[in-house]
Amino acid sequence: MSMTRDFGFVIIGGGILGSATAALAAGMGLDPLVVRRPDTVSPNADTLRNQGWLQSGVMYPISHFASEQAYANFAAQTFFAGRELLAMCGLPVPQGRGLLGVSDASRLAELTRKRQLLRLSRHEFAQIETAEAKRIMGKHYEKLSTYFWIPDGPFDEAAVLSHFRAEATRDGAVFIEVDEPVRLERSSNMVTVKFGDGRQITSPTVVVAAGAGSFGLMHQCGVKLVGELQRTPLVVGDAPADMPASIVVDLGRGFSAVRHERGSSTGPAVVMGTRAKSRHDGAPKRVISLAEQEEFSTFVPPGFQASMARGRYTAGYEVMPNRGLGISPYEPWIHPDGSVIFASPGRATVSALAAQRLVAAVLDRRESERHGRTTSIDTSTCNPWDCQISMHYMPYYSYNDAEE
Repeated sequence: MSMTRDFGFVIIGGGILGSATAALAAGMGLDPLVVRRPDTVSPNADTLRNQGWLQSGVMYPISHFASEQAYANFAAQTFFAGRELLAMCGLPVPQGRGLLGVSDASRLAELTRKRQLLRLSRHEFAQIETAEAKRIMGKHYEKLSTYFWIPDGPFDEAAVLSHFRAEATRDGAVFIEVDEPVRLERSSNMVTVKFGDGRQITSPTVVVAAGAGSFGLMHQCGVKLVGELQRTPLVVGDAPADMPASIVVDLGRGFSAVRHERGSSTGPAVVMGTRAKSRHDGAPKRVISLAEQEEFSTFVPPGFQASMARGRYTAGYEVMPNRGLGISPYEPWIHPDGSVIFASPGRATVSALAAQRLVAAVLDRRESERHGRTTSIDTSTCNPWDCQISMHYMPYYSYNDAEE
């Protein structure tokens, strides 16, 4: 049966920002069409390739912000926004705390300053006495490190996506999947979204929130972005049985690990990240080279080496604004350019806040241009996005981005 209809606007990308924006916009009667790539073999959404880390702001370097006060304001916003996000989705706030190890004197001094700026309780952010740290850390203890409890924990980003998708669909949004990347052509005050099978839809506003694919789409529209992509290799494996907390960070080594329950007989997973990152002007392949794998392994502590050796590689991307814009790499970045609006959440923790700013930009566009709706498209011939959503560490996936 034909289901030909038009929409309020189009969103390219079905990650945490695209889905949150669709939910908010649909609730306001803006009925968006969301277009995304499928996750059948491996997740295309960078959201689903993340560590799944509910950030508190403690990990953000003060030097990445314009001032100490700018850091304190955004860190506090992050802390509360993440908890509000989970409450919005009916999900519990993680009860455990993370463990942070520091061996460098300057980093230790910065943590002391952060504790003053953030005014978190001693339960949330506290230095651990040496004897207690040895007991908690066990074989993971590093004698030159000072340890802290931090109010960070893991969260299920796939569950957040599922909530936003259901909410958006209920209020009139439509989610479709396309096997091939779409192409964008801008003319006058409209944008035509062209699909690989020859179909197309023209929209007065197109929101580009496609993560790694965003730069290419913006280039097609002649939009110059003052930023670049950062690729972060990750390894997912079986969590060490003696992992001392749900999040373990070693600033001296440049290592982080987040433990997630998989709800299966395989036991919990651990998602590990390191300082082994790379910057790109465009979207390179996700494949992790042998050289990058070797570099990654040098950051991994002894207690996690077995998990790494038996694990598999993945890669996620983050959009990094150029320095001097007044935007840190952690903040939502909304870049309107006429009929095209580029957006990046900064961090998943503040995705609902980013969605609010993005919908405001869409409304500004509608008010200033007073355009109508999209051209019509028969959605009955499109592949709906209605499958179960899974994070990359679930047994559902077995792909490996390692170079072979």
